[in-house]
Amino acid sequence: MLRAYLTAVRELPGPPRLFLIFTAVNVFSWQCIAGPALVLFARALNMPPAWVGLLLSFLSISMLLVVFTVPLVERLGPRKLLLWTWLARNVLSLSVFLVPWAVSRWGEAGGWQVLLFVTLAFSLIRAVGVGAWYPWQHEIVPRPLLGSYLSIEAAMSQVIIIALSLAMALILGLGQGLGRFFLLYAAGIGAGLWSVQLIRKIPGGESGVVEVIASGRRPALREALADREYRRFFILAMLGTGSVMWLNAASVMYLRDMLFYSETRIMLLFAAGGIGVACTVHFWGRAADRFGSVPAMIQLLGAHALLAFCWWGLLPGGRMTGLLAVPVIVFITIFNGAFTMVSASGMLCRVRDEGRVAYTSLWILGVSTANGVPPILAGLLIDYWGMAGFRLCFLIAGCAGLAASGFMFALPPEEGKPPLHELRHLIQPSQPLRSLARVFWITFGFGEKK
Repeated sequence: MLRAYLTAVRELPGPPRLFLIFTAVNVFSWQCIAGPALVLFARALNMPPAWVGLLLSFLSISMLLVVFTVPLVERLGPRKLLLWTWLARNVLSLSVFLVPWAVSRWGEAGGWQVLLFVTLAFSLIRAVGVGAWYPWQHEIVPRPLLGSYLSIEAAMSQVIIIALSLAMALILGLGQGLGRFFLLYAAGIGAGLWSVQLIRKIPGGESGVVEVIASGRRPALREALADREYRRFFILAMLGTGSVMWLNAASVMYLRDMLFYSETRIMLLFAAGGIGVACTVHFWGRAADRFGSVPAMIQLLGAHALLAFCWWGLLPGGRMTGLLAVPVIVFITIFNGAFTMVSASGMLCRVRDEGRVAYTSLWILGVSTANGVPPILAGLLIDYWGMAGFRLCFLIAGCAGLAASGFMFALPPEEGKPPLHELRHLIQPSQPLRSLARVFWITFGFGEKK
């Protein structure tokens, strides 16, 4: 497996390799500042679940600003915009170290407000610059290598997440104080400042390089949304992304507050899931390259939905809960990571060169909404109904995933890929267990033998 990844990396030109390094450092920074530890930090401050849902929503809802940043990307270029916004977001993140002072002055509520401010500031500045990410990536990565590049990126990200999860498990197990969370923030901010230096070394990304839709009839985003094939894919991919986020928004709090798992145990479970993603994501990348993104998305969402229902069986104090939690969390993490990678690959394959800023900005806008709304609603449901709220979140996640995968059967394949009716050996809705077995068959790497 490692040899296959190294071979794929060697096939990439120089600029995409540099972008991979930048992505790796950025993943490290993100996980320290806005990863699962953020929820644990908030709950360590006794922040109510509804507030935690609001906190998580900042990371996604703020991305709606991408609507207004399309002209900035076109005028300044991806490089300059990313450079200044990445610098600003890390400088503003230093405000988190004011939490102890705020707690001593105004009590726990003061710490909540500082953490909300830091996360909101980080999210808003990131939202201004992130619209430059996909256009720059689309510029320097050759289209025939997109699937390979994204699978390498996903696997690399998971290796970093695994290592960080293990390190975080050790750090968070050192005690009960807030200092352990500040250590993670310091590491994340330091990595973020390093990523600013790496931006200067990546070729391309200059202003005037990115081509835009030249139409006087309507704004660029509306022009991209008018592309019927892209719009259908976009809407269903967002429904699938929303189903994934409903589960993600509830799972960490459920493990901590209902199953009473320690922070260390939670991080170790996510590390195990990350290992699974790193070992299997390239199989899904190759399946998407061979058959197209749509069949892979259908399979992954269907499997995700069935596992979402399994969370109903993880009962507090249940005799089998400890044993069932491991495979459920690991495979949920695998399917979620693969779905994110495959859907992004399908999107980039549908992007037109003359409108890459508008197409990719619309995608970011949709992903932000799909990732931002569920945490708010999940937090409210959990706050008011407790266990019943958690179960309702799991039910919504499963039903939305099944609905999205069902509607995707009407999507056309990508150029050069076989239509769905020729792939009956892969997807058979009338035989769900056989289709689920096929998902695991691909996940374990056996799908390429046939």
